[in-house]
Amino acid sequence: MPDVHYHDYLQLDTILNSQFPESIKLGLPAHDEMLFIVIHQAYELWFKQLHHEVDSVVTILAKPSLNDNSPELQTVVHRLNRCVTILRVLVHQVDIMETMTPMDFLDFRDMLRPAKLGLKFEHRHGKE
Repeated sequence: MPDVHYHDYLQLDTILNSQFPESIKLGLPAHDEMLFIVIHQAYELWFKQLHHEVDSVVTILAKPSLNDNSPELQTVVHRLNRCVTILRVLVHQVDIMETMTPMDFLDFRDMLRPAKLGLKFEHRHGKE
């Protein structure tokens, strides 16, 4: 059996090289765009884990019958508690996002087309 190294197992090269700020591509580097990308990628990874947990719970609950004291039911409770903890982490990630000011976001927001949220350019104060 070959050795599996931490770095390879987690595919760190792939993960750590998956941030491509549009502002840098366009030669207008916006410092906080990296924060925006990393936080949203982290959200997506947590969402993937939530799907994994809930899918496993659905599989267990789809069985024709379950004993109230079965290990499987304990597994359901454990995994749903894990989901609650993950959701708490997701809410707390907003604290990090709030360290980015609206002006920092506007440095790169227009590069994210088609962006659906936020004021259109023509409705912004000062149109800058």
